[in-house]
Amino acid sequence: MRFIAKIIGVFLVLICNQSVKAQVFSVGAKYDKATMFQASFNIPVLFDKYKPYDFAFGLDYTTPNAKAPSGLQPQFTAMYFLIDDKYKSYNVSAGVITGYLFDFNKEFNNQFRVSPHVYMEAFPFTIKVGHDYVMPLNQGHFFISIGIGGGYLFRHFSVM
Repeated sequence: MRFIAKIIGVFLVLICNQSVKAQVFSVGAKYDKATMFQASFNIPVLFDKYKPYDFAFGLDYTTPNAKAPSGLQPQFTAMYFLIDDKYKSYNVSAGVITGYLFDFNKEFNNQFRVSPHVYMEAFPFTIKVGHDYVMPLNQGHFFISIGIGGGYLFRHFSVM
């Protein structure tokens, strides 16, 4: 448990050292062989409306699921925006999330996980569809995640 606290502490230091420009969050449900609660919090590194890509550091939490690995995951996300401009009320990106999953199940161990995905945000709703690949098991699972939250649309926010 102390190791988990140290990992979370390192991520918090990384996040706090960034000038906090934006936070991207989502609270909802994830289906990965079974339905579970999911909450995620990410801080983008660039958050630049002129760049079609971004990176983010964050945390993802899913409730225990006996059929698939789940738990707390410090993570790094790389994404490329496919649909993203100030004239649209939604955006779509393709990306990959990598992180170390501290699994809360008795059936699985802690593990590295890689998740290529497609993300859509139409504030206040988010949807992510992808594939969780867990390295020690050498297998993956299709997933869909639906939530309330977002934040990437604020890349184009202006008062005038």
